[in-house]
Amino acid sequence: MRVCVIYNPRVVSDNMLAQLLPRNRHDPTCELWPTDGPTDAQRLAQLAVQRQYDRIVVAGGDGTVGQAVQGIVPDCPSMELGILPFGTGNDLARSLGINPELLGLASSYAFGTRTAPLDLIRLSDTTRRYCINVANGGFGGRVANDVQSIDKQRWGALAYWMTSVIDLVFIPEFSIELTIDDEPPIYRTVIGVAIANGKFVGGGFPIAPQAVMNDGWLDVVLIPSLPSFDLMTAGLGFMLGFEQLPGSVDTFRARRVQLRSNPSMPFSIDGELALCEEMTFEIVPAALQVLIGDYPAAIDESLLSVGEND
Repeated sequence: MRVCVIYNPRVVSDNMLAQLLPRNRHDPTCELWPTDGPTDAQRLAQLAVQRQYDRIVVAGGDGTVGQAVQGIVPDCPSMELGILPFGTGNDLARSLGINPELLGLASSYAFGTRTAPLDLIRLSDTTRRYCINVANGGFGGRVANDVQSIDKQRWGALAYWMTSVIDLVFIPEFSIELTIDDEPPIYRTVIGVAIANGKFVGGGFPIAPQAVMNDGWLDVVLIPSLPSFDLMTAGLGFMLGFEQLPGSVDTFRARRVQLRSNPSMPFSIDGELALCEEMTFEIVPAALQVLIGDYPAAIDESLLSVGEND
């Protein structure tokens, strides 16, 4: 098997990687490819596809993984994707049963044989791109945009919570038109919209607790305009172990979602920022083979074949 490891040298060093590679790390079939900029993972992933590598292992955060996905699909759905979670949030890794605190174990998964065919979200506005975890819009997108790199380095996932508290001072509202599959449009005033494949955003917040990444469905979450105190209470409740959003939150399941927003809504799409005035989200079932952990939170293992569970 030919494997390349795409990694962000600003986050992980060659020495750190050397400790996590399998014992045959000197085998030329396992190569280390450092990125040379914030979007370089896509270029390297495309290169790995062209050179017919069997697996890409991404050592980095959700943004680096998301960039690599753009380089793999739709041209090479048979390519396997492994993850070494070196990011701040590591939300995709959490959904896949990969503990960011146990990098040795994460390495055994990334270079192992336990895979699952994951769905992807295809987004269309002026361009076409793919999302593997969550497209988080409104308040969540604003927080992702406002959180500072120095705070992420210093505080890790807690930086998202700190920024959230600051942003509660002013919470913009968005008037949206939402079309779920072929149903009549829904009109709402919201502060946030999440189009989810995975469960988590912002370093472990369960924005879509029921989401499953291999069931062929999108999970849609609409967060209504709530007082700042209620939003803070919900966040504190999560930190204390009550993993539920307020009861007034609307949730839907869909294959296809069309969203119009006034004003334009900021989105964090796998950690990458975008503005949405009008966008379509479609589920692409079983689009990518991904290495998973032993107890993946967002994988329905009953849907895996016997060989994939081995």
